[in-house]
Amino acid sequence: MPFLGQDWRSPGDQWVRTKEGWERLKLWRIKVFENLNESILARLIRLAVLNFEGENGNDQYTHQPRIHFIKTLSRERKVVTTLSESFILLDMTGAVKDIRRFNYVKKILHVLLSKSLVNMSGTSQKYIFSILDEMVNQVVKTKNNTKAMSDLLDCATNSLNDGRYSHIGCTTLWNKHFQAVQRMKNKLNGCKTFMRKEDGKPTISDLPEDCIRCILERLADHKDVFHTGMTKSSIFHITESQLIWKHMSFFHFTDRQLLTFVPDQLGVDEDFINWKHIYRKCFLRYGRKEIYADTLAICLHCDNIFWKSIGHPCISKEEPAARILQPEAFLKLFHF
Repeated sequence: MPFLGQDWRSPGDQWVRTKEGWERLKLWRIKVFENLNESILARLIRLAVLNFEGENGNDQYTHQPRIHFIKTLSRERKVVTTLSESFILLDMTGAVKDIRRFNYVKKILHVLLSKSLVNMSGTSQKYIFSILDEMVNQVVKTKNNTKAMSDLLDCATNSLNDGRYSHIGCTTLWNKHFQAVQRMKNKLNGCKTFMRKEDGKPTISDLPEDCIRCILERLADHKDVFHTGMTKSSIFHITESQLIWKHMSFFHFTDRQLLTFVPDQLGVDEDFINWKHIYRKCFLRYGRKEIYADTLAICLHCDNIFWKSIGHPCISKEEPAARILQPEAFLKLFHF
């Protein structure tokens, strides 16, 4: 049924009633496509791409999720970009299926669950837990990021316990969140990892030593370096060398941060510097560097928020320019 707002300048919007309550029709249509079976969705996309190629002769058509961020309001424009709307239009549910964007979405949910869950609307809460459920399904399917997913579910449980009597919304919805998180934990606990069978395909140990070193030195958590070294003696030799810890120190910390602990050893030959010790000192003081394979960005010309790896159709004819948005900076745009 059409809904007409009180402001005469706004024609209103169409709403549809679902099991979870009233939702905007244009957003509900997007959710319908997100919940389609993967095989059906793949077939629809394949048919659409073939149709597009037949009409335009172009085989590089790609869907580009984006949202126009409105900085200020005016008397003529009474539109506010909401967080729940951005989750749908930026396809956060689909983003967790991409290994490059998984950690970025995980960080956004971790910040919201730990700091802002009790102050969020019921609609935004439902979107967060639906994304959380899709993340669990992806982890169970790929057997990746199980520890990180378990920590995120523990964070959700703690936030639900802390906000039991101070949250926004009804108690029934809050209890549904409890049940959903418990169901996700049971699903994650039932996920078992098996040793890879000999299939003749190359493994990380088959790569040259320089390639293995380049991969390990860019890991966000140094514990993963230790765990990788425990898998094979040849990789253990790489993880214990001073060269990899030197590269990790320069990759994760700035020169100014390194000079805090290096100046006493400037007169010493560089080969005799204990880079593993310096990395440990820098890590204890400055913490972990946040590394994401793909991030959100905001265009400086048209104010569209988009995924950097996918891009967006900009209306400006000038050279594209965008500002990278860290998870905290993205949430700050919506006052979280």
